[in-house]
Amino acid sequence: MTRHPRSTRPESGAAPAFHATSAGRPAGPRELLIRDGADREIGRIEFRLCRACGRGHVVSVTVAPSWQGQGLAREALHRILPNDLALTWTTSRQTAQGRAFFAAVTEETGIDFPAGQPGCVHLREPG
Repeated sequence: MTRHPRSTRPESGAAPAFHATSAGRPAGPRELLIRDGADREIGRIEFRLCRACGRGHVVSVTVAPSWQGQGLAREALHRILPNDLALTWTTSRQTAQGRAFFAAVTEETGIDFPAGQPGCVHLREPG
């Protein structure tokens, strides 16, 4: 079940902060939360990585409506891309907005993010 961030209005001078959670096991679920200056959740990326198979899967990307269009999802995605390993990525089913987002990120990074099932058995295991 995907939890959606609360819709909060951007506060003047309140820079968003990014907070990563770690997986309980190597290919387990992970999150990168985006919080506003008042420590309210305004976005998140849920993802999984399997370094053994060289695969990554983006489960969901959400940003509160009042915070959209500021590059937060793009920055969050860049933060989850490992610097030390080139992974082959997939994403969950994409909305029209999601397809536009991933197309822009693909153009920027050179990394393709096709919608589809995770590419390895480890990422398909329940969290």
